[in-house]
Amino acid sequence: MLKPEKLTIQTPIEQLKGLKIRTKIFVKRDDLNGLLISGNKARKLEYLIADAKAKKCDTIITCGAIQSNHCRTTAAFAKYFNFECHLLLRVRQRPRSVYTGNLLIDKLLGAKIDYITPTQYERRMEVMAEYAERLRKKGRVPYIIPEGGSNEIGALGYIDCMKEMENFIRRHKIEAIYCAVGSGGTYAGLLLGKKLLNLNVDLNGIIICDTIEYFAEKIYEICSNAENRFDFPIHVRNSDIHLIDGYVGEGYGVPYPAELNTITRIAKLGIILEPVYTGKTFYGMLEDFKKCTYKKVIFIHTGGIFSIFAFHKEIAKFLH
Repeated sequence: MLKPEKLTIQTPIEQLKGLKIRTKIFVKRDDLNGLLISGNKARKLEYLIADAKAKKCDTIITCGAIQSNHCRTTAAFAKYFNFECHLLLRVRQRPRSVYTGNLLIDKLLGAKIDYITPTQYERRMEVMAEYAERLRKKGRVPYIIPEGGSNEIGALGYIDCMKEMENFIRRHKIEAIYCAVGSGGTYAGLLLGKKLLNLNVDLNGIIICDTIEYFAEKIYEICSNAENRFDFPIHVRNSDIHLIDGYVGEGYGVPYPAELNTITRIAKLGIILEPVYTGKTFYGMLEDFKKCTYKKVIFIHTGGIFSIFAFHKEIAKFLH
């Protein structure tokens, strides 16, 4: 098994108090696993960077949206481990020279940024492969990290997360775990961990873009690849994957009133959510409680605090 390049710390599980609902919500604070590396992507990158080092690479290439948490975290890891970092960011038009949120941090960390169109992003792995070939001709040794760090290597990070939660889940009789699904790797890792540890807990993934069909196929593929590559003594079936739709809104990174209202409501309880992942997921979880009878759940806080600054106008309308 690949040994991770550890930068993160073990994150706490805290009870969220003050919502006045029947279900007890505990929050796995993966937003507290560091500063520039805060959020779920760091767990994946600890393994992906280890693989890049093992392959003697000197350059990291990855992709994401303009406010990608993954790209910001990759830029921070690359700086720490002395890799050159290239980010291919999806935009409809080239941004002005006024940078904010994660993009500002990308620039401060010295990442080399290329902007690509939504059409190019649809074939992002091919585009990154072509980009890597150009770098090879210049003498670099590139390592491509997929969107969100979501492959069988990145998923190992969320097996680790499930191991951190195992005793808490058993001791507190946790009935369900909720997480955002934006590239599939976090859910896949949690599912692999659940199967490996034989935990009797529902795993509910709330999709924040694309479709259930797309993510069901992708998560199954990641799990299958992990089982084969690492000789895991388990078999994930399609029926093990439980995804929830209805909270995407108009699309990825497009906030809507019910979500923004949830963000401002939960902030008053001391937890900061953001409009791309955690805001939609938390709102979707609260709505799902109306159909379920869970007494105790864990919400995986996947971070993303820097991106809220790119949505300050939208959020301000819901501040009271």
